[in-house]
Amino acid sequence: MLKRRHIHAVLLVLLSFLGVAQAQQAASAQPKPRRFLMWKAASPTATVYLVGSIHLGDSSMYPLPKEVESAFAAAKVLAVEINIKNADQAKMVGLIQKYGLYTADDSLTKHLPKETQAVLDDYCTKHNVPRQGMEQLKPWVVAVTIAAMAWQQAGEDPSLGIDMHFLDESKPPQRIDELESMESQLSIFAEASEEEQQSMLAAILKEGDKVKDLIKRTQAAYVAGDPDALQKVMDEQDDVGSKSLEKKLLDDRNVAMTAKIEDYLKGKDPIFVVVGAAHIIGDKGIAKLLRDKGYKVDQVTLETK
Repeated sequence: MLKRRHIHAVLLVLLSFLGVAQAQQAASAQPKPRRFLMWKAASPTATVYLVGSIHLGDSSMYPLPKEVESAFAAAKVLAVEINIKNADQAKMVGLIQKYGLYTADDSLTKHLPKETQAVLDDYCTKHNVPRQGMEQLKPWVVAVTIAAMAWQQAGEDPSLGIDMHFLDESKPPQRIDELESMESQLSIFAEASEEEQQSMLAAILKEGDKVKDLIKRTQAAYVAGDPDALQKVMDEQDDVGSKSLEKKLLDDRNVAMTAKIEDYLKGKDPIFVVVGAAHIIGDKGIAKLLRDKGYKVDQVTLETK
């Protein structure tokens, strides 16, 4: 059974799976304009700023550029994937129990290949994690739990994530909208096939002790504001181990969130949207989807220091 004190961290890492890519900073021979992972989408009546988020972070990511904070301050609405600050802890626990636990007559071992069982056993021994305590958990919950522990051990703080930063800053009359719900996000994993869940767990275990290096490269790319470098490493990484699950986690959700952002562009209010960075970039990202619909979308260039 997952303990309540672990739920918040697990869910924030879950958000990372749902939209934050691992990235590295590309070397550059020529000076480039300073950028941030923020795009300006415009219609004849409205402006929407799209900010790519890292859901966990550290103090090196702050302060954010003044152009970013100014765009946020001028917005009438802050739109996020989920308003984690208002999440009902009891409901979260209930959802994970509903979607992530086996019944009394079932167990994790019955659903894992022997090879994955062996790697998991080794991981638990190395990191002093009670292996038997995982038997009630489905593979996707084990994967998220292992990732949560790794990120916390690496010193990453959920309170320093980009979306949490803006949720903390938001004050009335600015409104906070949710583009998704916790249940809709968790249901993606609940509806994942056994093979998809097995692949996800195997991919997480394969990363092993590479997490710290992965985090450094993630933050370097983020601070650099380089979507090409971000996309390159996304293409190299096998974060969830399954292309079909990756499509559900990224591409399908991109389409749904784009539809909601288009509604904002049909309105009149300035909007500030914060979603996982991987949702915005790439050929199937929100920025490209909005351009395909005829909207002007450009990455914001910052003033040189």
